[in-house]
Amino acid sequence: MNRTVVVSNQKGGVGKTTSAVSIAAALARSNKRVVLVDLDPQCNLTKGLGLGEAAHNVYGALLGEYRLKAYAAGPPNLAVVAGSPALSAFEHTKGNELNREFLLRELLVPLSERCDFVVIDCPPALGLITLNAYVCAHEVLIPLEAQQYALDGLEKVLEFVTRVQQRFNPTLKVGGIFFTKHDKRKVLRRQMAELVHSQHPELLLNTIIRESIALGEAPSLGLDIFSYAPESAGATDYQALVTEILSR
Repeated sequence: MNRTVVVSNQKGGVGKTTSAVSIAAALARSNKRVVLVDLDPQCNLTKGLGLGEAAHNVYGALLGEYRLKAYAAGPPNLAVVAGSPALSAFEHTKGNELNREFLLRELLVPLSERCDFVVIDCPPALGLITLNAYVCAHEVLIPLEAQQYALDGLEKVLEFVTRVQQRFNPTLKVGGIFFTKHDKRKVLRRQMAELVHSQHPELLLNTIIRESIALGEAPSLGLDIFSYAPESAGATDYQALVTEILSR
């Protein structure tokens, strides 16, 4: 059975795109057929895997200009649906269309039937494009940096999940919250981690993604962390995270 996983946080700069790529790459290394979908208008996922300006992207497919195309990228078993800066206009273009919340789900059906996992990287906003991702997903993974105001973004995502469950996708669930860029030596980060654990113990995953220089370097070479530095802390942590996700 296919699992569609959304990686999402209303707050930017938390390692969302890095997490989406690394989770997808780890799944592909585990012999899962994986498709990554870049819904962030910044297109960092697309650029970070060396695709540049792809001729066919998710925005054009959503507009019906051409069929959805997934490009081979990274390790075997991994393909990418390229993003586009034009996604920032999606709400303006499709905001008044009937059943606008289901456009992505309809588009992904043929693709999802041919793979084990679809991993969707959302923009750091809870607008129509993110709503489309939540409507077609089985679960939402929430990367979180343990810093001031982190809880504000987390609570907004959890509220958004609840609204989507009530109106569009009753089977949607929170697959887990996990900390990124973590340094347990920093007092504030320890305190925030303890606070999140006290408020959402059933949602907080055990795996913590440590700060890692390699995670920042890999995208500049168009590589995922496993292709760039398979022995690094980043690769070790994301492999552990995927093992935990698969066990839930």
